[in-house]
Amino acid sequence: MNMVVVTDKKPNDLRIYRTKKLLENLKNKKGFHTELISLYIPHDRKVSDVTSHLKNEISESQNIKSKLTRKNVLDSIASLLGQLKNIKDVPENGLVMFSGAIPQGNAPGTERNELYIVEPPDRVTTFKYHCASEFLLEPLEEMLSPKETYGLIVIGRKKSAVGYLRGSSVETVKEFTSGLRGKHSQGGQSQRRFERLNEEQELAFYRRISEVINEIFLGFEDLQGIFVGGPGPSKEKFVKDESLDYRLRDKIIDVVDLGYGGSEGIRALIEKVKDQIENVKYIREKEIMQNFMKNISNDTGMATYGLEEIQRALNHGAVDVLLLSEKLDMHTIKIGCSNCDYSETKNVSESLIEKLTSEIDDTICPKCSSNSFNILAIDSIIESLGALAESTGASIEILSTETEDGEMLYRTFGGIAAILRFKIDY
Repeated sequence: MNMVVVTDKKPNDLRIYRTKKLLENLKNKKGFHTELISLYIPHDRKVSDVTSHLKNEISESQNIKSKLTRKNVLDSIASLLGQLKNIKDVPENGLVMFSGAIPQGNAPGTERNELYIVEPPDRVTTFKYHCASEFLLEPLEEMLSPKETYGLIVIGRKKSAVGYLRGSSVETVKEFTSGLRGKHSQGGQSQRRFERLNEEQELAFYRRISEVINEIFLGFEDLQGIFVGGPGPSKEKFVKDESLDYRLRDKIIDVVDLGYGGSEGIRALIEKVKDQIENVKYIREKEIMQNFMKNISNDTGMATYGLEEIQRALNHGAVDVLLLSEKLDMHTIKIGCSNCDYSETKNVSESLIEKLTSEIDDTICPKCSSNSFNILAIDSIIESLGALAESTGASIEILSTETEDGEMLYRTFGGIAAILRFKIDY
């Protein structure tokens, strides 16, 4: 039985990372027949009720005609029941379990039962028992997608833009230009007529923007709110006009002043309202990187970067916030000698793992001189550093490279950095 347990006391970046990696692995698991079981258990479901459901499935499975398929399904259910005996209460977010007969070769009869248990990053709301030739992963994948979307509207008299913020991603959907002319220098009726025409064109411009916003934003099921910004009175005129759908007008959280309109104002708008959306990953990453860069620039000794420096700081319990790039492809490989108690650890990129594995067969143990080296464990550097950070109570932030800050962490600092609790001597 192959068992992987992914659990944490609270949702965090490391849990999400672990779940993503597990999903990548499970996507490649296919059975010959309907022998792979997926079990989604919500928090309010009693373990005894789940156990009863599985026992009923045992009775149903007795009717499977194929002897091998029947055996594999029964073994998968038995693995689930065996694990449920050790669980008193379902965790707050619920529990997800995968059990199935995974082929180890190209022919039936080579299957081996594999069991995976996940404490999900979000709440399981519905009980599901699913038996098929592959695991049911869609509900777990949906939990990993960003839930909060904020609409961003920048209104200027000549240039406007519409975008949105979701997770660590900022998208500018469309930019608008009005074509409005400047002020008319002549007086009298000509000036009044010109101003009236300009006001009509300006109103038509805002209504054209509203049509696009209505079409885009009403399609967002997860729209949490809308922020409007821009220079001068343009934004107020836009908000007062009733061409914006009432359901969207009700979601406007704030209207703020900006120095300019158009797409240039989208990020300026985010900066203005960041305190109101501080839990969004994009904002959190930016704040953390700004803190890190401030310490690096001022040479405070309260921030460091690089693999060796971070490992040393973690071993001293000095790390307050560990910053890791999601793009890191480094792995920690533990090698041990089966003839004695010698072991060592190597850090290598993913592309060199296969080469190192082949070299181990020809490696002589420096302690007993035997040729008995074996790989004991392979972990991604994110997993190994993250586990060490967890053990010292450090918080962990895994940054994507979709943002400028995440790209800076990866390109400039090698994807590994930290803000410290106290200074340490290197």
